[in-house]
Amino acid sequence: MKLVKEFNEFTWDMVRALPLCYYYHFNKIDYQLEHKPNLSNLYYFVKNKKEVNKFNEINPDETYTQKGPRFIKENWLPPPIKKDFEGVLNFKKPTLIVNNKYAKEWNRPPKNFLNIEILDYIFSQYKDKYQILYIRPLDINSKDYYVDQNQILKFNDYELIKEKHSEVTTVYDIIDSHTDLNFNTAQFAIHATSNKHISVSGGNACLASYFGGDLIIYDVGTQHPGKSRPIWKSDSWLKKLSGSKIVSVDSNEKLKEVLNQKLKL
Repeated sequence: MKLVKEFNEFTWDMVRALPLCYYYHFNKIDYQLEHKPNLSNLYYFVKNKKEVNKFNEINPDETYTQKGPRFIKENWLPPPIKKDFEGVLNFKKPTLIVNNKYAKEWNRPPKNFLNIEILDYIFSQYKDKYQILYIRPLDINSKDYYVDQNQILKFNDYELIKEKHSEVTTVYDIIDSHTDLNFNTAQFAIHATSNKHISVSGGNACLASYFGGDLIIYDVGTQHPGKSRPIWKSDSWLKKLSGSKIVSVDSNEKLKEVLNQKLKL
């Protein structure tokens, strides 16, 4: 029996363990998975799995390259998450997915996030043409969300939606109305509705890369000190997860420019 262990950050669940498990699953190879807490439903097709309270803070640098790590060259088959979750959610208008975060970065204040100004712009500009679906984990009531070492901080995005953009549907609205979904599978179902995705860099962008179409990655370049991370740049190897057309932006101005090109109906 093969044994798959994944205790690194969420990025590696998405780009390493999921494709390895699906390779074994597809080829009917007997295997067992050990994974971090609260991620059982992330591995929705894995039958033999075990939750282990363990976390590895040291991540392989080769994953952050433009061309990709060695582990994608063999025994690597990304699961068809979009196909498997299509139809779970349905909306009258085409959907636009916005996947955000607001947490400490290496024990420092956050810099790599979609701020209130740009969120207000996106919601105001596109909510009439698109059903906007918004994802950002809170530090409470996130059903089966894996909380890593980066502390989630208070942010006024959900207040913005409530007070000014009630047309926007949040991941928590989905979880509340679909009790069979948790935070992980709700993200899959949300992204599966769309060919238009906006995501900050990190594990968010890796998840969004599974759903094809246009993916705009917002990355202001706040990498770990001294380390370049081309994985978040345009046309990076993340496109191998589903054929996404990846465009990277590093400012609100560039994001607006790309949005105006990509979101014409």
